[in-house]
Amino acid sequence: MKAFKYFLAALFIFTTSIFSQYFWTEQVTGVTANLTSVSNIDGTHAWACGYSGTVIKTSNAGYNWANLSGGGLPANISLINIFGISQTTALTAGFINTTTYVYRTSNSGANWQLVFTEPNGFINGIWMQSAVNGFMQGDPVGGRWSLWRTTNGGVNWDSTGQYLAQLNGELGWNNSVWSVSNNIWFGTDKSRIYYSSTGSPPWMQQSTAPNTNIYTVWMNTMNIQQGYSAGDSLSRTTNNGTNWIVNPSIGAGAITAFTAIPGLSNYWYTRSNTNIYFSNVGGPFTIQYTAPAGNFNHLSSARSGFIGGPGAIYGVRNNGGISRLNFIIEGVTIISNEIPAVYKLHQNYPNPFNAATVFKFEAPRLSSSIGGEVRGGYVRIITYNALGQETGSLVNEVLQPGIYKVEWSGNDLASGIFFYRLLVTDPNSGSLVYSESKKMVMIK
Repeated sequence: MKAFKYFLAALFIFTTSIFSQYFWTEQVTGVTANLTSVSNIDGTHAWACGYSGTVIKTSNAGYNWANLSGGGLPANISLINIFGISQTTALTAGFINTTTYVYRTSNSGANWQLVFTEPNGFINGIWMQSAVNGFMQGDPVGGRWSLWRTTNGGVNWDSTGQYLAQLNGELGWNNSVWSVSNNIWFGTDKSRIYYSSTGSPPWMQQSTAPNTNIYTVWMNTMNIQQGYSAGDSLSRTTNNGTNWIVNPSIGAGAITAFTAIPGLSNYWYTRSNTNIYFSNVGGPFTIQYTAPAGNFNHLSSARSGFIGGPGAIYGVRNNGGISRLNFIIEGVTIISNEIPAVYKLHQNYPNPFNAATVFKFEAPRLSSSIGGEVRGGYVRIITYNALGQETGSLVNEVLQPGIYKVEWSGNDLASGIFFYRLLVTDPNSGSLVYSESKKMVMIK
């Protein structure tokens, strides 16, 4: 095994077993409102919204959630979807009585500006393909679907040329909009998915029968031929929605949310209950996690950036609860869940070694842990040659407290003296918590 760095770009060349262990942790949100939607930007930064004008945001992988309600958001608005453009800019849509409203912030939620309103409307989803270009879809008004485009980051919305007639009284569903590049999909309650390769007419009708209600659509960003739709049951496609085939699933009730991570054949869905269901590499679904209370409404995986460690997926519930999926990268093996008293970096073994060696380290609970969550630090293990040049980045993630080991290989390096260093920072503050280095010798 070669020394490697864990970035999203590297993810594409690894196998589906790159992540060997998964676990969910409960977040301290500070709210109790019905959370209806979550937008996961990169795992570290995410936005969520809900009823009573509730918007919360994390900038440190869910370790803290800031309450951004107010600042121009009406207290009586029911927010039903949100899209985080960046850590400072977001759009959220909701309704008061029979009128829909869309608000925008560009200063991290301190202030919200009303940018769109539509009587008798209902916005199902907003998706920004870039910082300036985006698409918005809502239920039909006056016999035509509410379809809008923006070219200035959501400040203004235009429906010119977006005409699509309503058929047989059909309606859409909240959080059913999905986009890959300029491709747009959204589901309806009449066994249909609408698809456009440009986000504008012409729109193709894709049949999802026997599924009637399509609550969510997910298409693979690496290959749009592959995707899933979910509602009354779960369906999949291998030809960009030309055909949808029922996929085996478990549990009772409608599937209200579905997500996956591009490059990995791992899938998750919810059924508006306390369970999250999981399938690995196309195998059967099982219950992976059960929340302590509240029913799940929506799941969101990171759209970009580093996806290992915490925040790979967030799930929001109707009681203000948020669950966070964490990955432990293959090659980083937890030896014991025992919580050590202090950080410790052990001497590698064997040492001297021929090409391959193993590092062992201990990670305690952070002193900054708050609420009911036992929190670990952001751990990095970096290797260097005798000249101080970096030769590998073996660990680069937030780890839960425990005792771990990781393997390093110098197959592509010459014999000599090397060093490895353990660095730990507090994800909350970014401050250095621990640092230790040790020497090792490779003899080929």
